[in-house]
Amino acid sequence: MNPFKTSIRTPLTSSPTTPFRTLCAAVLLAVPLLAGAADGKSNDDWLKGRLFPPDVVLKNQQSLKLTDAQRQAIRREIVAVQAKVATIDFDLMDAATGLQDALEKPQLDRALVLEKAEAALNADAKKKRAWIEMLLNVRAVLTPEQIAYLKKVTAEG
Repeated sequence: MNPFKTSIRTPLTSSPTTPFRTLCAAVLLAVPLLAGAADGKSNDDWLKGRLFPPDVVLKNQQSLKLTDAQRQAIRREIVAVQAKVATIDFDLMDAATGLQDALEKPQLDRALVLEKAEAALNADAKKKRAWIEMLLNVRAVLTPEQIAYLKKVTAEG
């Protein structure tokens, strides 16, 4: 027996166990989240000082001298994105379940697995887009002076 010769079995050529298939599905869904961490930065570092989460804006509302109209607009954005993301989360769960089901088959259908993976990735992209739209809308209600203040505050923190 040669100790350097091993038999490698991949999910597409063997019959892996259920935990392995579940792990594959989890990895496929986690890849976009880990991409930002690969370079040592958090996923939102590229937004820092450009777009501002509503909690940061509201935490600084006295210093920013937010008007009632601005507070209401930010509140509407928060409520709208929460509703939108909840719907997308259901789509994402359905897509992940479809991917897991496709990976459970004894004979894997490569095209089906890729189709289901793409559906999951698309749902995740929709969720991220909804958050970006909300951040853009929050920034749109701020004055240039308020934006400058938030840039300073977020650079320090």
